[in-house]
Amino acid sequence: MIRINLLPIREAERALGRRRQLSLAVLSLVVVLLMLALPYSFQARKLAQLDAEIESLRRKIARLDQQTKEVKDLEQKRAELQAKLRVIDELKQRRSGPAQVLSDLADATPEKLWLTEFTEAGGAASIQGLAMDNQTIAEFMRRLQQSPYFFEVDLVETAQTMIQPSSGVGSGGPSFKKFIVKAQVDYLGQDGKRQPAPVPGEKKP
Repeated sequence: MIRINLLPIREAERALGRRRQLSLAVLSLVVVLLMLALPYSFQARKLAQLDAEIESLRRKIARLDQQTKEVKDLEQKRAELQAKLRVIDELKQRRSGPAQVLSDLADATPEKLWLTEFTEAGGAASIQGLAMDNQTIAEFMRRLQQSPYFFEVDLVETAQTMIQPSSGVGSGGPSFKKFIVKAQVDYLGQDGKRQPAPVPGEKKP
């Protein structure tokens, strides 16, 4: 009778089973780790992309801020130049203004009206003269008001006067209307309506 010892075979089978279980456990652990690592890697890649986009947007914002600052500086410089040009224009007009004022005063004088005195101080003018009648004085004031160099024309005084002959012969000379007219003078020719200078950097409506 032959006896066979099966104990080593059973031990080997049990050992093989343990190795298989261990391999399955390790494989399961690897699969779990891979399942955990893949989302983390995907999220890390997305975060890196978002960080790059944020940095790009920050650079663009910095460029736009610089451009906005440059535009504001240019607008301020343009406003300053325009203000200087206005001052130069006013100086030129003031230089030629008195001649234009006297020219318009002469043009506004009717045939039957004579100016005897013209004074001006601080833009306030006083005009004195003689006229044949009140209608001639009214015509003179109407013409003067039409000039861009005169405004707020107002009749202050009118009185009947008689001019004595230079020879002294006779009872008296012709009768005239003596008048005094007050007016404001604008040497810029803007009829007293100066435009206010814009504030630098302020946009027009």
